[in-house]
Amino acid sequence: MIEAYLGILELDYFEIKEAFGGLADENVWKRPAGLLSVGEVAAHVAYWEATRLAAEGDEERVQQQVESPLVDRRFRYYSGTVDTAPSEQHLAMTGEQVLGELLRVHEASVAHFRALNPTVDSPVPGLGGWTNGESLKYLVFHVAYHTGQIYSARHLLGETTPDN
Repeated sequence: MIEAYLGILELDYFEIKEAFGGLADENVWKRPAGLLSVGEVAAHVAYWEATRLAAEGDEERVQQQVESPLVDRRFRYYSGTVDTAPSEQHLAMTGEQVLGELLRVHEASVAHFRALNPTVDSPVPGLGGWTNGESLKYLVFHVAYHTGQIYSARHLLGETTPDN
């Protein structure tokens, strides 16, 4: 069952790659109409995937498990992110670099999770009673939802996205 959830998560990443297709570098960190930028949304996805899978729900350990400029607490939730500008390091990242880093975080997080050899019913430490199955189901939803936000942000910035 774990592999089935991870397989569905891979479909999310197929779509994320599509959502980044043709993204203009000057739009990676622009915030359209009160939304977060594509870069900020991607970083939010990276932060939570690394927290859930690699740090086993422990936000204090996440950077130790998966070091990445995208795995940054400033991208934790909308309210904190919108009040904090991306760093100069973030702003220097192109669309291709953000996507590459997001995919690297995903692969490292999944590899760490698989190495734990979890069961679908085993609890996730640090997630208050959630099982691995529940956590993975939510993660699949979470990545898909934010992929939709990436498309919306791009449309609001006047970009033509791949037809999905």
